[in-house]
Amino acid sequence: MTSNTRSKRSTYSPNLFIALMLMPAMALLLAFTVVPFAVSVVLSLTDMMLSNPPTKFIGLGNYIELLTASDFREALLRSAVFVTLAVCLEMVLGLTVALLLFRTSSLWSGPLRTILILPLAITPIAAIFTFRMMLNPSLGVVNYLMQSVGLPPQDWLGSPNLAMLTMVVVDAWHWTPFIILILSGGLAALPTEPIEAAQIDGATEWQTLRFVTLPMLFPFMVVAVLLRAIDALKAFDAFYVLTGGGPGRSTTTLNVFAFKEALEFTVLGRGAAIAILMMVIIIVMSQLLLRRTKLLTITGDGQ
Repeated sequence: MTSNTRSKRSTYSPNLFIALMLMPAMALLLAFTVVPFAVSVVLSLTDMMLSNPPTKFIGLGNYIELLTASDFREALLRSAVFVTLAVCLEMVLGLTVALLLFRTSSLWSGPLRTILILPLAITPIAAIFTFRMMLNPSLGVVNYLMQSVGLPPQDWLGSPNLAMLTMVVVDAWHWTPFIILILSGGLAALPTEPIEAAQIDGATEWQTLRFVTLPMLFPFMVVAVLLRAIDALKAFDAFYVLTGGGPGRSTTTLNVFAFKEALEFTVLGRGAAIAILMMVIIIVMSQLLLRRTKLLTITGDGQ
């Protein structure tokens, strides 16, 4: 064996070893991510309908039809309303609790934080069925408590005016602890020197919070909003179990709309096009928020 052969073997063996180790992960990524995405894109370009074969290639026909259809625009508006209300409520509650925990003594902050994040430990489907029982108009504990203080009972999931607000509250109960975790970590990572300097200069508690703490915490808040907005836009299980998209279409968001088109009405091409449009919305929203976060970080460092 020559010295050149030994040199090539010693150079390529680590790379070959790394490639072999990555192959299973790459195969799984290809099988469960790339292939389903490619299939969805191809489906979205066809008029595939299980109850009415054969299938024809129609190009962007599904996208043009969706963007000009009133039911798609209504579902998009409902998704926007749900995401906006849910994320705003979760941010207000999460920020308030995180600030209170930050000012609480370390003796109590740990147990309180553990209790507050318990909803995250509950399986989503178990929490959803619990809410379904609690919100039952005749047997639920919520209406029982309201009647015990003299308030009239409500059909929380059967009223078109209350169903979406009820879904926002259910989502906030489950995911506000996630905001608390992110903002508590952000508050713990903030430098203490600017806050101490503001207090020495005579700033009040509100001024210190408004002009020092919140600006430094803002990148963490944007990350929390981004993650929750994406997750809220994808929300499906709670809508499907609690309302099924009703009453009427009052809670038919984009995800529920895509499910009904693809699996209830078996119009697979149209359902795939809705899913692709949702992905585009998520990518655009993510890029806008991340760009905003980057700009604020650069400005905050004074560069």
